[in-house]
Amino acid sequence: MPKDLKEFEKILDVEFSNPQLLQTALTHRSYKISHRELKLEDNERLEFLGDSVLNLCISKMLFEKYPEDTEGELTKKRAYLVCKTTLIKVAKKIKLLDYIFLGRREEKLDTKSKENISARALEALIGAIFLEKGFEYTCEKIRKWFSPYLRRFPKTPFHDYKTRLQEILQKEFHERPTYEVVSISGPPHNPVFEVVVKLKDKVLAKAKGGSKKEAENLAAKKAINVISTEQAKKH
Repeated sequence: MPKDLKEFEKILDVEFSNPQLLQTALTHRSYKISHRELKLEDNERLEFLGDSVLNLCISKMLFEKYPEDTEGELTKKRAYLVCKTTLIKVAKKIKLLDYIFLGRREEKLDTKSKENISARALEALIGAIFLEKGFEYTCEKIRKWFSPYLRRFPKTPFHDYKTRLQEILQKEFHERPTYEVVSISGPPHNPVFEVVVKLKDKVLAKAKGGSKKEAENLAAKKAINVISTEQAKKH
């Protein structure tokens, strides 16, 4: 493989005792499909793990830095920090896109499509670092990468419909919503996630998005509209 992963380890300042783990984190599904003979594992499972690790580490950082914030305020800040836009910014800083293994067609994609891939690959990389180095080490790495954005939250509030929906349902029903991915379609470089949001076993709304987070946020927005309409009818 032409990419120098030792070089990337130097950029990350992380040395992997299991280099296969790093390679897996950087292997996009399209590369696995176009190189079946290599019998590679793609980074989707690591992305799943890294997403959870990222959310927990960011939650810890915010909890410590903003002791006066309410749960809702902390959740809004976290939503901004783990959104695709911020992930892309971090991925650019560590030159992640230069080291992702992509299929032949995906190598020719436009910049925006490749940046979307890099955001998901960053989560996979976080998952790999977590498995290699443990939770505390990974959180310190995340703190270093994301700290610049802790100091400059946008003046225009991020539209975090998931938090708003949770506030509504907790107030009305003392319950939290749950989200479920019901399908993933589209090509490897541009997947479409379909998500339902539920209250207990009742489906409130369904939506599609270019990432799981985006689909969940859009589903929450639809659910808020459904609830608002139902409440308006009652009055």
